[in-house]
Amino acid sequence: MLIGGTALLYRADTGQIQCQAAFDSILYAQLVANRRAGSRFENYEAWYDAYREAYRQLGWIKLAGTHDLKQLGQPVRGSQIQPLEAWLRMRSIRHEAVLAAVKSGLSRSIEGFRHQLKFSTQGSQLVIELGLLKPGPTLDLCSITLQFDEPIAGTSRDMLLVEKALQGEARFNGVSLLLDNVRFQRQRDELQTLMKTKDAQGEYRFDPHAPVMGAQHE
Repeated sequence: MLIGGTALLYRADTGQIQCQAAFDSILYAQLVANRRAGSRFENYEAWYDAYREAYRQLGWIKLAGTHDLKQLGQPVRGSQIQPLEAWLRMRSIRHEAVLAAVKSGLSRSIEGFRHQLKFSTQGSQLVIELGLLKPGPTLDLCSITLQFDEPIAGTSRDMLLVEKALQGEARFNGVSLLLDNVRFQRQRDELQTLMKTKDAQGEYRFDPHAPVMGAQHE
């Protein structure tokens, strides 16, 4: 599920209640951060702080976190583990499976790819979050901020997924959250109604796997 700047992965058999809690919380946190700190592209650190705080207010408890920085296009020395892979390994998540699932989802239709670009890119900046929803529910989220040397508009979808072809700087912020269902229950229905209204206004959410009637997609 694409939710604003977040690409969220989850198993097909995940319960609807847990999915809805994650979908609504992610969108709410992004909208709150936009209101409190402005665009994520203009002041990412303030935006991300407000984003994390919104989860806390909803009842999501922090389990773990990480921060890392690297230069794109630089050769990897020996067996050095890259930041995203290191974070996923720490959370016992298969690195290759996550990237393959994200790439597959974004490749299903040009509309999905355009949706992600709309919320995740501006000029030569890309701010995207990869998320994994697991039972609990828990959210493992990794926000990746890329500052390229060239405008993103001229970069193809395939090239964006090949790091060695890119030049610039990347920052990684990972956090794992567990939902306190008792706290969240008091606001579950109200939050769902509000996020449904916001989504109708801004088309923040896009399901790449939803059937599309009467249209041919690339």
